[in-house]
Amino acid sequence: MNIIADTNLLVRFFIQDDETQFSKVSELFEKSSTIIIPTNAICELVWVLSYSYRLQKQDIAEIIRMLLNTDNVLIKDAEVEFGLKMLEQNGDFADGINAISGIQMTMGQEVAFASFDKKAVKILRNLGINVVEL
Repeated sequence: MNIIADTNLLVRFFIQDDETQFSKVSELFEKSSTIIIPTNAICELVWVLSYSYRLQKQDIAEIIRMLLNTDNVLIKDAEVEFGLKMLEQNGDFADGINAISGIQMTMGQEVAFASFDKKAVKILRNLGINVVEL
């Protein structure tokens, strides 16, 4: 069976703060041919791990990399990798996702990421993204 994993499954799996739920998720993941994780669920996971569980960005990046390197997990790799680049430069994972998915949507047209967020603009500029700082 193929499943689409909701954020709360991912949190229970990685945090293991509820033994019963962890057990159910582990069993489901083991039985699944493919675990599909939408990019939005990964953005939510990063937020929950950061703000609810106070995990360090380095630890969150390790969790995301583990997902990327799991054979039966289906993720939009390019988006998630770019989000990780932002996270690893102390930026916001979701800003990286927004920038790269917007670029992908334009199919080669010239585009710039626009934001009031000076930190995001600086990191994206360093990553080679055309930006407009407001």
